[in-house]
Amino acid sequence: MSAFVSDPEAVYRFTGTFFESLRLSGVAHVVISPGSRSTPLSITARHTPGLRTWIELDERAAGFFALGLAKASGRPAVLVCTSGTAAANYLPAVVEAHYSRVPMIVATTDRPAELRDWGAGQTIDQVGLFGGYSRWASELPVPEAGEDALRFANQVAARAVEEALGKPSGAVHLNWPLREPLPPPVGKMSEILTAVQGSRVAPEFTHAREIPRGEDVSELAALARDNERGVISVGPMQPSPGLRDAIVGFAEASGWPVLCDPASNLRAGDGSQSSLLLDAADILTRPGRFSERYRPEVVVRLGEPSVSKPQRLWIEAAEPQHVWWLDEGGQWGEPSRLATRVVRGGAAGLLSGAAADLSAVNGPGPSRKSAWRDTFESNNAVARSALDDAAMSPHGFCGLSVATVIARSVPVDGQLFISNSMSIRLLDLGFAKRESSVRVFCSRGASGIDGITSTALGVAAATGVPTVLMTGDLAFLHDLSGLLLARRETIPLTIVVLDDNGGGIFSMLPVAQQSEEVAFQELFHTPHGLDLAGVAALVGLEDTLATNADELETAIAAGIARPGVSIVRVPVDATENERRFRAATSSALGAVDSEVMS
Repeated sequence: MSAFVSDPEAVYRFTGTFFESLRLSGVAHVVISPGSRSTPLSITARHTPGLRTWIELDERAAGFFALGLAKASGRPAVLVCTSGTAAANYLPAVVEAHYSRVPMIVATTDRPAELRDWGAGQTIDQVGLFGGYSRWASELPVPEAGEDALRFANQVAARAVEEALGKPSGAVHLNWPLREPLPPPVGKMSEILTAVQGSRVAPEFTHAREIPRGEDVSELAALARDNERGVISVGPMQPSPGLRDAIVGFAEASGWPVLCDPASNLRAGDGSQSSLLLDAADILTRPGRFSERYRPEVVVRLGEPSVSKPQRLWIEAAEPQHVWWLDEGGQWGEPSRLATRVVRGGAAGLLSGAAADLSAVNGPGPSRKSAWRDTFESNNAVARSALDDAAMSPHGFCGLSVATVIARSVPVDGQLFISNSMSIRLLDLGFAKRESSVRVFCSRGASGIDGITSTALGVAAATGVPTVLMTGDLAFLHDLSGLLLARRETIPLTIVVLDDNGGGIFSMLPVAQQSEEVAFQELFHTPHGLDLAGVAALVGLEDTLATNADELETAIAAGIARPGVSIVRVPVDATENERRFRAATSSALGAVDSEVMS
C-alpha cells in the first residue's frame, strides 16, 4: 500500500473514537457543513449515538448556529467542514466566541502535508487559521491503525472539550489532515463504529471549588458599611441561581442599587421584584440633575460591559475611589480602566459572605435603609413609568414600543435573543422587570450584527424552548442563509424584524445633523429598499405584518404557538422612529429631574 493512501478502517476507528470521547465529555451537538474532505468526520458524527447532528450549508451561518447552541447549553458545540476557504468562513463566529467566552470546537478537515503548497485544489494554509482567537489550536496526525492512535483520539477529544470550557472559554481549533480514500470500507462501517462505542473512558477533569478569600469578604463588607454611595453594575451574563441570589442578597444588605443590563438576566424571574434591581438605569445616568447630584464612590462590576453608554460615562465621570471587578470568565472586561480590585472567580461566595457580615451589623432584617437607596428606587420607578407611557401611547408606535411588547410577550420560562445595534438599546429602555422568568441572550463579545439569526436558531435548538428574536432589518438581511436550516428543522423561533429600511441607529449619531453635507443617507443610513415579505416566501416560512402594539402582541403569540420558525415584520419610519425615541428618553429624563427637585 502506498504511503500516501489511507487505511479506511483505521480512519473510521480513529474518528469514531474521537466523537465517542466527545460524547462522553458532554458534547451533544455537531454542526456539519457538507463537503468531500470531511466525509469521515461527517459520517462518524452522524452515526454516534447521543450526538445530534445539524446540517447547515453555509459555514458562516453554521458557525453562529453552533455559537447559539453553546450559549444555551453551556457545552461546546462542534463544527465540521471541508478544506479550503470553507474553514475561513468560521472566523466571525470564532471571534464572537472568543470575546463572549463561549465554548466551541472547530474541526476543519485539510489536505495532508504532501498536497499542501503543490497546487492541489481547495488547499490553503489552515494551520493556526484563527490566530489568537483560538483558545487552543492543534493539527492532528493523519489517522493510523493501532492502540496508540485510538488512545490519542480519545485524549485529544477530551482535552478539546476541557480547553473550550476553560477560563476564559472559547473556540478550540483542530485541523484534520485526511488522505483518500475518504468513504468507509464497504459493508463494515456499522461494525467499526459499534466496536469503538463503550470501548474506553474519557479522562475527567476536576477543578477545585472556588472559595473566596476571607480578606476579600471582610474588605467588601467594610466598604459597604463605610460607604453609603455604592452601586452594583451587572452587564450581560448567564448567572447561576446561586450568583443571582447572592447579587440580590448583597444589594439588600448594602443598600446599593443594581444597574441591570437588559441581558443581565436579573430583570425577570426569582428576585427580580427587589426594588434595588433597576430597570431604567440608562435614564438615571444620562446627563441631568439626578446624574450630577448622585455619583457613586464605590462600584462593584459583574458580567460583560453594559450596553448603556450613559451609564459608563456616568461612572467614569464619578471617578469612584473603589471599583471591584468580579471576573467570573477569566478575561479582562473593565474597559473604563477604573478597577482597583479584580477578584477572579467565587463571586457568589464573596457577595454572600459580605452580605452575611453586613446583616450581622445591620440588625434585624437583611435590608439596609438609606437616603441613597430610597432616591434610586423612587427615581427608577418614575423613569420606568414615563418610558412605559411613551412606549404604549396609542399614537406613538415606534421601536421602543416593539421592544416593550416583546419583553412582555415572551412566555413564562421562554427565551429572548436580542440583536446588537439599535435593538439591544431599545430593549434596555423597554424591558421592564417581570416576575415570570425569561432567559435573555445576546452576542456582545464583538457586538457585531453578523450571524444573529443563526445564533438565535442555535439557542432555540439547544433547548427546544420557545424563543423570540428581536433584530433589525440589516442584521436580518446579513444572515439570510441561516434561514435555510429553518426549512429542514423544526426550531421554536419567532423572529421579530424591526424594519426601518436601513441603518436607523446612525440617525442617533451627531453626523446625522450634517445630513446633506456628508451624504448621510448614502454613507450611513443606506436604505436597502427591499420588501422583506419576499424573504419568508423565499425560504417557505410563515410571515406576519404588524403595524401596532396589538397586532405585534397577537403575531408573537401566534408565532410561539406555531411549530418551527416564524417571521414578524414591523415597519417603522426611520425619521419618525428617531423623533419618538428622543421624545421618550427626554420625557423620562424630565420626569426624573422633576422628582429630584420636588
